[in-house]
This record gives sequence, C-alpha cells and structure tokens, in this order.
Amino acid sequence: MIEKAINTATDFATVFNLHLSGDIGGDYVDVIKGANEFAQVLSDVLVNTKGITRLANDDDASDKIIVVAKTAGDVGLRFFLNLQSYKLDLLQPAQRKEVSMRNNSEARTALTRLSEVVDTMIPKGTKALSKANGDIGDIVEQEMMNASHAIESATRRLQELMSRPRDSSRFSAVDLQVHDSILSAAMAITDAIAKLIKAATESQKEIVAQGKGSSSVQQFYKRNNRWTEGLISAAKSVAFATNLLIESADGVLSGTHSLEQLIVASNEVAASTAQLVAASRVKANPNSKTQERLELAAKAVTEACKALVRQVKAIISAKQAAEDEVDYKNMAVLEFKRREMEQQVEILRLEKDLGAARHRLGAMRRAGYHTDETD
Repeated sequence: MIEKAINTATDFATVFNLHLSGDIGGDYVDVIKGANEFAQVLSDVLVNTKGITRLANDDDASDKIIVVAKTAGDVGLRFFLNLQSYKLDLLQPAQRKEVSMRNNSEARTALTRLSEVVDTMIPKGTKALSKANGDIGDIVEQEMMNASHAIESATRRLQELMSRPRDSSRFSAVDLQVHDSILSAAMAITDAIAKLIKAATESQKEIVAQGKGSSSVQQFYKRNNRWTEGLISAAKSVAFATNLLIESADGVLSGTHSLEQLIVASNEVAASTAQLVAASRVKANPNSKTQERLELAAKAVTEACKALVRQVKAIISAKQAAEDEVDYKNMAVLEFKRREMEQQVEILRLEKDLGAARHRLGAMRRAGYHTDETD
C-alpha cells in the first residue's frame, strides 16, 4: 500500500503539471481522478498503519510508527493545500510546476521513511520468497492452487457431515435442527470462498499481465516482491481459516468445540478474506472488471460469515435464556444473597481471566508474524 501511495503521488503531480501547461492528459477530470486516488490510497495507508501497531514490540516502537505515519499524512495534506488556485496565482507560471514536484518529493520521502520503519517489523529470513528455490511465479500459482484444494476438501468434509446419520439418542430434535442450520451456513461460506479464490486467481493473472510489460513474469514478481509476499501470505491465511471453520463446525456437532470457537473461526475467515482482497487491490486497476468480481466475491464471503455469526449468537442467547429462568422474586433471602455473592465472585474471576487472555493475545501479536517451518 505504501508503494502504491508513492506511485500515485507521482502520478498526481505529473497530471497536475500537464493541467498547468494545458497539455494532453491534464484535463480537469484527470486531475480530480488523480487527486481522489492519491487521497484514498494515503488514507488506506494511515488506517492500516494504525492497525499494525499491535505488532510493535513495545509502546515506544508503536509511538514511532504512529509519528512517522502522521508525518506522511501531514505532508500529503500540505500537498493538496499548496496546489490550491489562490496560492498558485501568487507565483510566476514557471514556478507553479515546481510546487507540485517539490511536494511530490516530500510526500515520497515521508512515505519511504514509513516503509523503512514498517520493514523493520518483519523478521528477517522468514519470508516465503527467501526460501524459494524455483520460479516465483510457480510458487504463487501453487499457493493459490493449495488454497483452492483446501476449499474443495472443506466442502467435501461438510457434505460428509451433512450426510452423516443423526444420533437421535444423544441429541434432541432441537439440537439436530441447530446442527443442520450450522452446517448449511458453513456450506454457504465455503461456496462463497471457492468463488473468491477463483476471482483472486483471475485478478492475480490480470495484474501480472498488465504490469510486467516487456519483462518476464518472474521479473515482475521479483520487482514487486513485497506484493508477492502479501499475496502468498493471504492465500495461506484463507486456506488455514477455512480448515479452522470446518474443524470448529465439526467440533460443535461432536461436542468437542464451543459455539464461541465457531464464531472466532468465522471471524478469522472474514479477516483472511479482507487480507486477500487488500493484497490484490494494491496492484489492481481501479476500473478492472476482474477486480470488481473479486470485491463482490469477498463481500459474499463476509455476508455469509456474518450470517453464521448471527445464527450462532441467537443459539447462544436462546440457551442462556433457558438457563436463566429462575424466580428470584420468590427466593428466600439467604439463598438470594448466597447466589448474588456467587455471581460477584464469578464476575471477578471472569474479569481476571479476560485480562490475562488479552495480555497473552497482545504478546502473541507483538511477537510478529508466525513462521510455518513445515512449508
């Protein structure tokens, strides 16, 4: 995203100077389009920079990232402010072009500095491409195929679960109905993910075809190694999240997993989907129909995940409501006080466990990216 912001800053400055000189390609529409694209990409950079502060080793590192990102945002804002008509009218025609080029240089410098700070957070030697022996293009294609195979395997496993004989002696009719609804929702998610992977593969091929020019596919991937790493990582995340979802759904049916675990798995699918779309969006043509299909496929996955989460939360609420049917008004005073104190103790215990869990999660995220040595 930072690399794209650097490129769009230059594109905007170039178009603006074409506009100043009245040359072809400098129409009002082109200037507005260039300004909007630069503003949007810079906004995405700032939002995502805030998001990765959770991976910082300590508060000082997090503050440093925020400060550098804010500087880049301020430079971008000045870029637009300094190109306003009333300011340029005070300068000689020959000086006006220098304003856009100077501000472009400042924006590129600030964004490059941000890129350097973010790059220090990535553990050295853990990147997939650093271990690559073959063609990088083959590696990318293989990871997309692996993700596709993972979805196919997950779909088959769901179909097996749906056709498995119902154990009416162990589960009530209501439980079996709940299980069927969970499997149907999970199947809707895997169907949507299958379409997502297909759209992502088409988008990746289009991006390479349009971006490599006269160079080879291998050279394109090497030249855009960070984007390639992001695409590989995103494909792996989708495959992992899908397997996690199926395991959780199977676990709920067999009684080894909780409904809350299924919610977490569904949210993980939605997050990995967003990661895959973001990786493609960085290099994609904004007007690409292929990218548009990918965005729609991602939206379908997100909606399917939300539907599953809503369904599971409704089941949890119904169960809690059934368990909480206690007549406190007619309860004896001593019994009421005893239960009240028990609930206070339970709340304190849960708050302690919640604090400890959040601390562990923070430590895991600050540790950086997880490396799968078995890849």
